[in-house]
Amino acid sequence: MVAAVILGLLLGPVTRQIAGPEVQDIKDKKDRAAALNQVRTTVLQAVGGTAALSALVFTAVNYQLNRRGQLTERYATAIGLLASDKLEERVGAIYALEHVMRESERDHATVVEVLSAFVRENARARAVTVPMGAVDGGRWMHPPTGALDPVEPNQEPLQPTTDVQAALTVIARRPQREEANPVDLRRTDLRGADLVNARLEHAILWNARLEYACLAGARLESAGLSKARLERAFLVNTRLEHAGLEDTHLEYAFLVRARLEHADLRGAHLEHAFLVDARLEHADLRGAHLEHADVRGALFERTNLVGIKLSSDIGLSMEQLASAIGEEGSNPA
Repeated sequence: MVAAVILGLLLGPVTRQIAGPEVQDIKDKKDRAAALNQVRTTVLQAVGGTAALSALVFTAVNYQLNRRGQLTERYATAIGLLASDKLEERVGAIYALEHVMRESERDHATVVEVLSAFVRENARARAVTVPMGAVDGGRWMHPPTGALDPVEPNQEPLQPTTDVQAALTVIARRPQREEANPVDLRRTDLRGADLVNARLEHAILWNARLEYACLAGARLESAGLSKARLERAFLVNTRLEHAGLEDTHLEYAFLVRARLEHADLRGAHLEHAFLVDARLEHADLRGAHLEHADVRGALFERTNLVGIKLSSDIGLSMEQLASAIGEEGSNPA
């Protein structure tokens, strides 16, 4: 009945109102009726189009609401499974969160925060205990020879647990989107982690343990790595421009072709590090330890080398020294 009433109003008063006096004043009845029919047809088409558009809008809104509800349900389920005692459920939850992050830009930051917190909670770095012994410039020595204390050659490098590595993998390959907050992995134990080509720009990795980690090709521009431990880490072609590496341990690290322009390496430990063809232009190496480091082909243009610790076999060429900065901007050569 309601539809019939509406239709009657559309075909009657509404049509005459739209037609106006021009149609009503037509003297010939047939012509007037034909004109009114044309107006009625136009009115019905307009109403039909509006109804179709409204239905389309309603369908789109309903779809978005349903999709949002599904994403929320999937997110809630995954969060619950992260606390599961079963490894396979935790790993499945991590990859479920990755799907949510990729499908929903709105949930991107939340998923990254959740996974970062998961890594911090499940891979906490323990304080490195310092054995009793002699210390010389921050280096442990074997008296009386003065040889550096080597890493155990047969020691099996530690690796993150499967679920922690899965979370790191998802964080490392997250979609390229604008992020308000950096990835926070401070004070985590990520020894032996696989972070090849990882996207960790501006990441917070203070005091993190990354010994033996594979960071080849990783993006660590402007990352905070102060006092991190990267002994024997694989950093070939790694991007570390403007990174904070103050007092960072990089002994025996592979930094071949690493990009360290403008990096802060004050007090960094680079003993026995492989810096072949590394880019160190405008880097700050004041007080850094470069004993026994391999710096063949490394670029030191405008690099601050004040107070660096060297050994007789360092192999710094005159050309390399000539392009560096010494005390108060002078040439150290």
